[in-house]
Amino acid sequence: MRFLIACLCVLGMALGGQEPPVLRVTTRLVVINVVVHGKKGEPVTGLTKDDFVLLDQGQPQKISFFSMETSGRSAASAKPLPTNYFSNRLEGRSGTPTTATAVLFDGLNTRFEDQAYARSELVKFLKQIRPEDRVALYALGANLRVLHDFTNDTESLLRALARHRSHIPTELAASEPAEPDTGNEELDAWLSEADQRIAESYTINRTRQTLQALEAIAQHLARLPGRKNLIWISAGFPFSIGLDSFGDSLNPAREQRTFSPELERAAHALNDASLAIYPVDARGLIGMPAFSATGRKAPARNAPTLPMSIVRTHETMEVIAERTGGKAFYDVNDLKGAIREAIDDSRVTYVLAYYPAHNTWDGAFREVKVQVKRRGVDVRHRAGYFAFRERPETPKERDTALREAAWSPLEATGIGLMVRVAPGTPPNSSQWRVITVVDPRHISLEEKDGLWLGTLDALFVQLGPDGRNLTGVTHTLSLRLSRDAYQRTLKQGTILVKPLEMAPGASQLRVVVRDARSGNLGSVIVPLSRVAK
Repeated sequence: MRFLIACLCVLGMALGGQEPPVLRVTTRLVVINVVVHGKKGEPVTGLTKDDFVLLDQGQPQKISFFSMETSGRSAASAKPLPTNYFSNRLEGRSGTPTTATAVLFDGLNTRFEDQAYARSELVKFLKQIRPEDRVALYALGANLRVLHDFTNDTESLLRALARHRSHIPTELAASEPAEPDTGNEELDAWLSEADQRIAESYTINRTRQTLQALEAIAQHLARLPGRKNLIWISAGFPFSIGLDSFGDSLNPAREQRTFSPELERAAHALNDASLAIYPVDARGLIGMPAFSATGRKAPARNAPTLPMSIVRTHETMEVIAERTGGKAFYDVNDLKGAIREAIDDSRVTYVLAYYPAHNTWDGAFREVKVQVKRRGVDVRHRAGYFAFRERPETPKERDTALREAAWSPLEATGIGLMVRVAPGTPPNSSQWRVITVVDPRHISLEEKDGLWLGTLDALFVQLGPDGRNLTGVTHTLSLRLSRDAYQRTLKQGTILVKPLEMAPGASQLRVVVRDARSGNLGSVIVPLSRVAK
């Protein structure tokens, strides 16, 4: 019992000074982060809620919440957690940035030689970061890796980047096969068709991995206050379809159906996190490859300035930036300058939140426009959101979402969690107990016949030192709360106690909790070396 009391006390520390928790039911809040610049590109400060007009599909909306955020470090100093307590609450940690900028170095979709150039530009930028900057470095190769979480320490960031080996993108090479040239037209046609089928398979796999990485980053940054930026350094954005018209991406008559679930989950996560993406083309200024000396065939007289593959990539970058409120950078050699501009873009951010007046949740994209009652200013924000409906998921879909979150090296913050690990004592030293407290503000319940109903899925995974999965245990908690229990949950959170048989050689425990109704995720990574026995 004292374990539970201690957990509740720590949860109270985490919620201290914040608004009283309210369980979400059916009303949906849409958050729009807005940056406003003057004629010379300087951030505009001092605007109030009355200076803004917010439109959803052309219909005026009431702004329910408003704030102005400036970049820097959170003034609040968080108290360290007691021994054997672990949490994913980023907003409660000391030094948490008020605006978060993550840099994703994409080796999965970038040629090796382009990675070298982009890396050198990234090094130049890191040598010039400012005291107010808070930067995180992630890398995408065969898997998503955390090189360094948020800091302004130049030396530690440079060391982390130096330790990272560039990924040899064999998947990208297989996605872009060379044109067959055997001298036999029939054989060339047969080889071309076979290569194309293989290339499509590799492209789909790269797309899935890329979408899963975006989803993991969005889930990790979901509960951070203020604006969240992702600077995505890449030479190829493989999922050009679907972002500008999500409904088409679910058309079963098209090949893209093979990764529509991943696309939906990624779009959902980006929606919830309000993550602005700044795509940066790692290739810099691109010449005319038709006149490359390495080409085997002479260029046609009417050869375009750039091949359609590059044109489509740049179009995709524009769509990604526009849809999320970022800005695309391509055909520029000053990559460090592009990264700097992306960070400076959010020095001052206005946060507008509203409850949509419509009741049309059909998965379609809804356009949002924000106007400022001031002349000569540039206003930028995400173009809108996907109006996803809450639909029942199959057990397979729920299990897949849980397990993918468990493999992410980033803790998901969509649901606030506090985990207390209680090691076993002789003679049952391998019998441990894990107590998890779920933040009540981040789960959805439905009121029916005087009861509050909901479902939480939980997964407890133990990993070895090599990252190998040793064992995993799932648990489903069905919530049927009376009025009194509902009131207690508002104050105490939802508590899950799970006995675990610890596997020999386990070095890490990952706890994942998912709200089956909303799809919100929370996860905590527990290094077992930090657990006091």
